Amino acid sequence: MIQKNSEREILRILRRSGHISRSKLSLQTGLSKPAVSEIVSGLISLGVIREVKKGKSSSKGGKRPILLEFKPDYRYIIAIDVGGTKLRVALTDLESRVIETRVVSSKGVMRKDDLLNLICKNISPFLEEREKILGIGIGVPGTVDMKNGFVYYMPAFNLRNIELKSMVQKEVDLPTLVANDVNLNALGEMWKGAARGHKNVLLISLGTGTGAGIILDRHMCNGSRGMAGEIGYMITDWSREKYNDFPFGNLEKWFSGYALEKKLKEIGENMSLKDFFERTASSEDLNNILNEACEHLALAMVNAICLLDPEVVVITGGIGFNQYDKIIEKIMPVFEKTVPAEIFQSISFKKSELGDMGVIVGANYLVQKEFFVVD
Repeated sequence: MIQKNSEREILRILRRSGHISRSKLSLQTGLSKPAVSEIVSGLISLGVIREVKKGKSSSKGGKRPILLEFKPDYRYIIAIDVGGTKLRVALTDLESRVIETRVVSSKGVMRKDDLLNLICKNISPFLEEREKILGIGIGVPGTVDMKNGFVYYMPAFNLRNIELKSMVQKEVDLPTLVANDVNLNALGEMWKGAARGHKNVLLISLGTGTGAGIILDRHMCNGSRGMAGEIGYMITDWSREKYNDFPFGNLEKWFSGYALEKKLKEIGENMSLKDFFERTASSEDLNNILNEACEHLALAMVNAICLLDPEVVVITGGIGFNQYDKIIEKIMPVFEKTVPAEIFQSISFKKSELGDMGVIVGANYLVQKEFFVVD
């Protein structure tokens, strides 16, 4: 595997540039040309990079240089997104391109063994490529201590205290990492999605629940015990929330798929959330529900933005991705009323580009950052 710092730096440059000559690698790394040639020869023999074509000759003429490129299929990664209703497993290359994927229901998960069996059963078809697999990355909808892959709580399954990393590693004998799914989503958007080119990212995931992923200086922010980003528990109206017995967090009482569906039932409306969003333009009652929900969401986002000062805010999740334009339209006036313009005017607000593949891409990135080299 890649161990020397000089090898790692050459690979980073190669991955960033696409195609590059040995002489340019020497210039960019500060290594001598013989040293670069030796490292490149070793990487070619390992199958990590390859020679592809000749570049342009210099203005002085002479031979055209041979260009080098990284081989994304040098190793594979198994990336897993554990959702409350479905499990997505993908065999991916080192650019997170999907080679094969499986999507199955996760609704039958009631015990720790159910979760383990579901994961391992759907990993199994990919293990024919075992010798090429760099590792496994798993995103789960809950609080995770990333140091040891211990899951404290997954509300979607009402499961607590799961040693998921060690359980999976014991079953499949492959290096495994476990992280919160929204944090992985933020990593994915930073690497390949709407937050490309940014170092400080706040991702807001709006679905059945409400969560946040935080990237600071290109590093996933987990906090001391994996609890960072639990925006769903933020308080946006203590006068009404101090007696809260809602099964989700305080913010999620106002804005979440669960809460919106509950409010619709309370007023006697039997409709999907898609229909709800479509009908807010023609129904004052429905529009008032959405206005109130977005007001609380905006206040929580303002608090997070004032604390973190991100370059970009990415909105995703089943509701966030599909209803992005309507939500942005509702929350921006609240921003304008609550904080000085200079706090948020330089922030880019963007819709997710990766959609339901965000966690998969983030899991891929996490495994490479731990076990390989990624830009």
